Amino acid sequence: METFLVILFFLICLGSMTTTLVAIIQILTNEFNGSKGMWIIISMIGIIGPILYLSKGRKLIVKK
Repeated sequence: METFLVILFFLICLGSMTTTLVAIIQILTNEFNGSKGMWIIISMIGIIGPILYLSKGRKLIVKK
């Protein structure tokens, strides 16, 4: 049981770090309808930041 919890925690952290990295790259390389600095900081906040980025921040990216 403890091994399962450790693996689950590791996967959540790895997913959060990956989402944060992808978010920062997308914010910096695409046009963005919001404050880039604020959304970069929001996406860097632990596990909550990537969830906020996926739910609200992705809508602000302008795709050409």
